[in-house]
Amino acid sequence: MSRRELSNDYFLKMIIKTYYSRKPIEEPIYFHKREIALESLEDRVYIRHLCFPSISKLYEYILSNKTPLHLYYSSAYYEDPCADQVELKGWIGSDLMFDIDSDKYPECSEVISICLSTNTFNAGKIDKCSGDEEPIYYSVLKNKCIDRAFQDVVKLYDILRIEFGLKDIEIYFTGNRGFHVKVNDSKILDLDRDARREIVSYIKLENVDLHRLFFVKKTRQKYVLLFRREHGIRRRILDIVLKSGIKYEVKGDYIKIPRDQLEVVLEEARVNIDAVVTIDTSRLSRFKYSLNCKTGLVVKPIDINKYNGFNLDDFNPWVGGIIVKPLVDVKIPVFDQSIVLKRGEAIYIDSFLAINLALKNLVRIIDLKDFGVRNVRSIS
Repeated sequence: MSRRELSNDYFLKMIIKTYYSRKPIEEPIYFHKREIALESLEDRVYIRHLCFPSISKLYEYILSNKTPLHLYYSSAYYEDPCADQVELKGWIGSDLMFDIDSDKYPECSEVISICLSTNTFNAGKIDKCSGDEEPIYYSVLKNKCIDRAFQDVVKLYDILRIEFGLKDIEIYFTGNRGFHVKVNDSKILDLDRDARREIVSYIKLENVDLHRLFFVKKTRQKYVLLFRREHGIRRRILDIVLKSGIKYEVKGDYIKIPRDQLEVVLEEARVNIDAVVTIDTSRLSRFKYSLNCKTGLVVKPIDINKYNGFNLDDFNPWVGGIIVKPLVDVKIPVFDQSIVLKRGEAIYIDSFLAINLALKNLVRIIDLKDFGVRNVRSIS
């Protein structure tokens, strides 16, 4: 087989193993009590119920056995994390996890359907290409959408810190389209699914009783009142009113808010979290500094006080360029960049673009050229 006939998987395996050979991932606390899981490049299946006594043994596994497209550890701590059934693992407790993805916002849910055999693409999702070929669904990611999700991360962080009094809170970019927020505080470790469901309901302001929250009694009541010093949900709403353009009146120790603006304020106070992720006590979590092979970017911690808008370079571990041969004619957006592909015409492009498109099967890698890996922990 000539070099030009080698498959994408051959090159992707080299790329991924080169990255992990630098041993970049961060070891979570109580690593030996966690279930480890991965989706393998070799057979595209999830391998679960793994466990390792040390992070070095995990590196041995992924560098000599299965190549991880995605690498996870359980949010739960177990007595026997290797047991092949959750009910046999011996649950000890779980971190509290939250997932905020940008595609949940209406303006950020754009998808392109691509048919390779006919060399065509369509805006939106289609069921089938001609001849029953499965389309490739390409989700359009935009910097402004990642930043929109981060606004909800900030709101969630403040709720957890101020309203719940929690302290050990981690935030990290998932490497794709949003953020995970994780609470390691010992206060929450033994919360069951029902308790976590109540937390979700509180954060999303589900089934809010306006009569109890604002003492609304009269149908013609024009205003609701808030004290200057509030706590809990009322404090969250007061902060939003004071920061927004909503007109209000100050009367002594009270803030008067027009009742017809109440729903607008409540909507702003809600946080668009994925309830399933938070409620599930056995949820899997991505290793920090692992690769998300939906994009080729790094799962990286975020300092909430230093985040200044999404910058692709902050999460891109690749340097140099790669020669690829496009499999379709299309102008494709990649975050705030775009690239024009001409089917069958080999081109030299930035390593991140090449890997991103190869992972989506839109190009075939021809040569790694001057491809390289940089130290992701030094990326500011």
